[in-house]
Amino acid sequence: MSEFTVSGVPVHCAYNDLADITTLVPNPRNPNQHPQKQIELLAKIIKNQGWRAPITVSTRSGFVVRGHGRLLAAQWLGLGQVPVDRQNYATEAEEWADLIADNRIA
Repeated sequence: MSEFTVSGVPVHCAYNDLADITTLVPNPRNPNQHPQKQIELLAKIIKNQGWRAPITVSTRSGFVVRGHGRLLAAQWLGLGQVPVDRQNYATEAEEWADLIADNRIA
């Protein structure tokens, strides 16, 4: 069985869209900052192990909710497309709660 890849990177996670990396918009209110060393480490992991988690994007706002670091790593790698999980958040508060919860877990 052949392995599915996007931009040359194997995809091992569930996703519902492949997005052009230039169309993804980080949430400007994201409180989590990613140092360059962390971005480079994430890039190395993605390159060597493939995509194990997609980047979550809100259909309500269009912003990245989960995966800001993975997005920066993909940009650093020069990837053209990434796997995306588009989520329907009912309210801004629901979307914000998911963003904050993901940052706390990270």
